Amino acid sequence: MKKQYITIYSVYIMLGLSLGLWEIFKPIWLLERGLLIENLGIAFFVALFIAAILSIILRNKIMQKGIRKSIQIALICRIIAFIGIITIKDKTLMIILSCIDLLISTLIIQWMYPLLAQIKKSNTFFGLKDNLYDLATNVGTIIASIFVGLYLYQFTSYEICIFICMVLFAVCFMLLFKVKNAKITLEEKNLTKEIFKIKSAKDYIKYSASRRFQLYLILGFFMVLLTQNLGIDESIAGISWAILQILFNGLGVFVSFNSDKINRLKFIKFANISSIIVLISALISRNVIFSFIAIIWIDILSDFYSPMIDAPLTNEIPKEYQLHFGNLKHLLSYITKGLAYCVAGFLIKYNYELIFLISIPFLIFQTNVGVRALKNCKNTITTGINEK
Repeated sequence: MKKQYITIYSVYIMLGLSLGLWEIFKPIWLLERGLLIENLGIAFFVALFIAAILSIILRNKIMQKGIRKSIQIALICRIIAFIGIITIKDKTLMIILSCIDLLISTLIIQWMYPLLAQIKKSNTFFGLKDNLYDLATNVGTIIASIFVGLYLYQFTSYEICIFICMVLFAVCFMLLFKVKNAKITLEEKNLTKEIFKIKSAKDYIKYSASRRFQLYLILGFFMVLLTQNLGIDESIAGISWAILQILFNGLGVFVSFNSDKINRLKFIKFANISSIIVLISALISRNVIFSFIAIIWIDILSDFYSPMIDAPLTNEIPKEYQLHFGNLKHLLSYITKGLAYCVAGFLIKYNYELIFLISIPFLIFQTNVGVRALKNCKNTITTGINEK
């Protein structure tokens, strides 16, 4: 494996660690500062909507400047935002800075994909990348959960986690100097039209947007759901959740290495149909245990979607179109993710179980467009290597 590929993996893993340290607990931190959950959902929607607009406005400048340099600039901006969060005491400004951080972190993850596309990658390593990212996120969640309630030199547990994230971003910034700052030069033509000539592209965008809404409707504020709606202690919720996730991350890594041997069409049907059954059970029973199972089931399955579905569909897109395709896909994904935060905020306030009901039609839609997109793949045998 090339050295710069390992470097990019290392940066991606550290970004995942920072997600577990801070992003998972950020909603609770903001609620403790007096923000209502429904207002928090609206604030996150605005941040993600702006991220969608910026991804379109900045795309040409990013290609001209180079992906690596753009990520480094964004990392510096995150560090500055975190310094403000720690030092500024005004609650409104802290909320604004938290939204700015969400905006920047969203763009960084988007830009990581074309950075990875600079190096030829297989479906196996594409899926492995996201499983390692999730594993690092869960390790970060355990660390943050242990810190809950801890005070160190007048710093709260959340401020300690923020400081660790700043160190991680600084390390990522330095490591990225080892990565070639490739600049993407595109011919003067309608890139969207060229991308949509690929049969799977339109359905993949539809699938991605729908999945983003359904996933974040349930998992966007999952720590709030566990602690405030289901009554689980913050530290216990974080640690137990992360341990369960680590177990399935391990299985996800195994699946990544064997994904080309598995029937991807059967997988997406099983995953979505089983999710619908679990969600209906939680909705009908109105039971805390069934609700917990429904939330954890949706999150567990997310460990397998990357190697099984996203990897082959992303690898259908030529690398010179990756950034533009990412902009198209993420434009809708950011908006639907923001809408999910917005809707979830109101439902958690008034009747969180309706989240399960609203998710079901989106799962049905995902199954239809996802299966159609996979059937149109040319670079991957979606029915499994042993079923040619």
